[in-house]
Amino acid sequence: MYDLKLVGRALLNRRLVECEVGISEGRIAKIGRQLEEAEKTFVFKKEVMLPGVIDIHAHFREPGMEYKEDWASGSRAAAHGGVTLVFEMPNTMPPTTTMQRIEEKRKIADSKCVIDYRICGGVRKGNIHELAGMAPAVGAFGEIFMCESFGELQVSKNELFEAYEAITKTGKVAITHAEDADINAYFREKLKKRNDPAMHPAVRPPLSESVAVATALQLGMAASVKLHLTHLSTAESMRLVRSMKRRMDVTCDVTPHHLFLTEDNMKELGNFGKMNPPLRSGEDQAALWKGIKTGIVDMVASDHAPHTKEEKKKPYWEAPAGVPGIETMLPLMLTAVKRRWINLYKLTKLLSINPAKRMSIYPQKGVLAEGSDADVVVVDLNKKHEIIAKNLYTKCKWTPFEGFQAVGAPVMTISKGKIVYSQPMQSKIY
Repeated sequence: MYDLKLVGRALLNRRLVECEVGISEGRIAKIGRQLEEAEKTFVFKKEVMLPGVIDIHAHFREPGMEYKEDWASGSRAAAHGGVTLVFEMPNTMPPTTTMQRIEEKRKIADSKCVIDYRICGGVRKGNIHELAGMAPAVGAFGEIFMCESFGELQVSKNELFEAYEAITKTGKVAITHAEDADINAYFREKLKKRNDPAMHPAVRPPLSESVAVATALQLGMAASVKLHLTHLSTAESMRLVRSMKRRMDVTCDVTPHHLFLTEDNMKELGNFGKMNPPLRSGEDQAALWKGIKTGIVDMVASDHAPHTKEEKKKPYWEAPAGVPGIETMLPLMLTAVKRRWINLYKLTKLLSINPAKRMSIYPQKGVLAEGSDADVVVVDLNKKHEIIAKNLYTKCKWTPFEGFQAVGAPVMTISKGKIVYSQPMQSKIY
């Protein structure tokens, strides 16, 4: 007898197939027809089963900043958004830059997290010699900051190359935040007398990202590292990555906020649209979508970075950068499917298959297949709903997508065989 049985349409081998999915001991035991009985069975009439979402870039803020988010609220927000595995970033207080801190964070996560997780190892001046020892305990290294960061995680170009060489020996992926510190400093000084959030895209201009991307690509190729460039935002970044795809081992992601918002939204959002890298032009945004369609962009990640409303209401220079996004990512991308910008299989490649392959956890993760972890998100492709902050699970209780009319939403999330989120559905339960 299975622990759980799901009956309905599932995305298998690029197409939707009527089937039954039997789950036992946290894994998919069987996919077929007329399976044996289960302790609990769900029969979905209109909903669709997809592989659980893997978010390779999220900040849960604990330890040290639990007032913004913690592992309980962050993981529940993830489950609400169909995310079954999260790669959590190292810039907490203290940053996750030693084995001791990794173990301390793991204990917190084990006691609070409702989904599966991987801890990312931080890279800073002074700990590069420790990366080899940290490698078995982390899902990846990064995000590695090429510019100013919270937690003093910025590394110089020399340190970045040294880190890449060390990470290459571990076989892990180097997740890199590519903005140039010197260019940022120049424009920060040039614009320091202004105090308008709408100028944020000028304070950290596209030039900052393109210079840093070019540097990371060259250093990464020289070090033969598995390079991943995160939250790319410009047309020039797309051109640079495309030029290097055949020459080195490089992947990249983009965020929903860069895909659905532009710098024009800064007038309305103010500091609630302040993130790094900033929102860009419509031309840049179009280049990101083209990058998705042509395969330059490998995945979509949330860069979930919650801050309180009070922090965001401070004057521009004092307000922190970052927006929540882990639970709105899938509804936004399902809306893109409904608008025919991408198809359903492309969505699963961006959110599940490619992240799992890049992080060397496929097919344990990222696919609905016999023997794989039972990570499933059940979605209603036609559910029309308005994104409203009060309905979100994130502790910060705001979103730059307030009022967005979405089509498509997760209605059940299963992580390693456990139902971690569910809402009333038009399904039959036995």
